[in-house]
Amino acid sequence: MLDTLQLTKKQLKFTLAGLMLALSCLQAVASELLRAGWIEKAVLYPQEIVLHAKLDTGAKTSSLHAPDPEYFTRDGKEWARISVTNKKIETVMIEVPVVRNAKIKRHYGERQTRQVVLLEMCIGKVRKTEEVNLVDRTGLNYQLLVGRNFLEGAFLIDSGATYMLPPDCPD
Repeated sequence: MLDTLQLTKKQLKFTLAGLMLALSCLQAVASELLRAGWIEKAVLYPQEIVLHAKLDTGAKTSSLHAPDPEYFTRDGKEWARISVTNKKIETVMIEVPVVRNAKIKRHYGERQTRQVVLLEMCIGKVRKTEEVNLVDRTGLNYQLLVGRNFLEGAFLIDSGATYMLPPDCPD
């Protein structure tokens, strides 16, 4: 009985040491992540238009408000021409190739097919080119929804905060 109890204490020491090491590693990783609010300003390149974006850890991919996209063929490939207007009523035209069609599961269970394009975005000091699906977001508060693919490895989202990271990406 005494040997079993001593072994259990030894196992407990190793388990606690392992947990302390894991916690230390998690703290180190978290300290490298940028703390962002659930709403941030984002810049779309190369037009450099500033949009108010919802950072949504529940969405895998990002979505951009594109109520009336025009699709056309260029060099044998499908392209999209979209007009983007921000809250300051600044409007830019963006022409980008369609990279794929995605089936998106909507929050109420219905599936929808959307065209996906590559867009370069900046939030805080993070600038990435990411897949963005085009959708009519009329009636929603934010033109741009930024999903986990963009956020992963760079941000820690504070659900009680907004506008913590002004866009400051290098050219």
